[in-house]
Amino acid sequence: MSGGRSEREVRAIRDALVQHQNWLKGHEPSTGAQRADLSFFDLSNLGLNRIALAGARLVGASLAGARLAGADLRQADLYCADVSKADLTGVRMSACDLRGLRADGVRMAGADLRGCDMRRGAMVAGDRRPAGNQDGATTFVNAQLSNALMAQCRAGQVDFSGSNLAGADLTGADLTGAVLIAANLTEAKVHKTTLDGALLLGAQLDHDLRRHLERLGVDVDGTGLHPFAERMADAIAAHQLWVDHNARLGQRLTMQRADLRGYNFANKLLPGCVLRYSGLRGADFSGARLAMADLSYCDLREADFTSADLSGANLSGSNLAGAKLWRARFAPVDLSGNGTRLWPSNLEGASLVGADLRHVSLAKARLSGANLAQIRVNASTLLGPDAPPSPGRVILSN
Repeated sequence: MSGGRSEREVRAIRDALVQHQNWLKGHEPSTGAQRADLSFFDLSNLGLNRIALAGARLVGASLAGARLAGADLRQADLYCADVSKADLTGVRMSACDLRGLRADGVRMAGADLRGCDMRRGAMVAGDRRPAGNQDGATTFVNAQLSNALMAQCRAGQVDFSGSNLAGADLTGADLTGAVLIAANLTEAKVHKTTLDGALLLGAQLDHDLRRHLERLGVDVDGTGLHPFAERMADAIAAHQLWVDHNARLGQRLTMQRADLRGYNFANKLLPGCVLRYSGLRGADFSGARLAMADLSYCDLREADFTSADLSGANLSGSNLAGAKLWRARFAPVDLSGNGTRLWPSNLEGASLVGADLRHVSLAKARLSGANLAQIRVNASTLLGPDAPPSPGRVILSN
């Protein structure tokens, strides 16, 4: 249990957990029964599966990487806490205070989050620094929330970019201004869900849900994007200067939430550029050099990457449905020059439904959680050991 913790810290955590169990059983305070207050404690990577912590105080605590599958955390206070990459599969967390929570990469499939407060929750700076997001934002980026119960949640402006919300029950939830870029919302229940100003760029939506959202007047493709297209030519020129002069001149191309649908990037020199969360549907990247570029959580449906160099690029969480990736290069980048440090291309959690992967090798790319249904392949296509075991129907062609 220590994990680098002092004996005093380990003893304090153990005593608090034991006392809390007695408190839940209704034992008298004289017996040592007491509600657990583990605020600001480091509980990261602990094995706490199925533990009963209902009503516990965990303000500002770090539970990053902890194992809490099946735990009871109902009405717990996790204000500005950190549960990133923790296993909270099937956890009971109804009516919890999750304001300012950092839950990036968390596993919460089947979790009960009904009535949780997920709004912003910044903490006044003091002697103890909270483990959650310092700016007060609540983030569930790339979280696994399939079939989660989230009815009546207050989740305004929460960032769910790249998250799997397939089958989630969002009935009556307030998602005003929520960021759902490249999120998977197939079969999600949105009855009486408030989605005013929500950013759904590149989200995976089944036909019925798309029609329902459009009837509500929700723009599923462009709401909230910044129109950068008019200044892209100057930005690309400055970036190419930055590349040519090893960052001593020019300026790195760094944009987020940019509306660049259909933009022509063909044959451009763009290694290391950052275009996260952007609308790039139908953009032309054919022949472009995009080594180490960050195109994560973008809408890249029907984008053309024919013969593009995407070595070491980050496309995690992006929607590449129908994209043309014919002869695109996804080799790892050799950071050391001697093969000891290889930086792979990242397609984790990306949707490649119907993408053209002919003459493409993804043998060394990261593909965990990628959707490869109906991809177009040929004898030269290599998916590698990290690909899903059942990618779905593939289309063989020359």
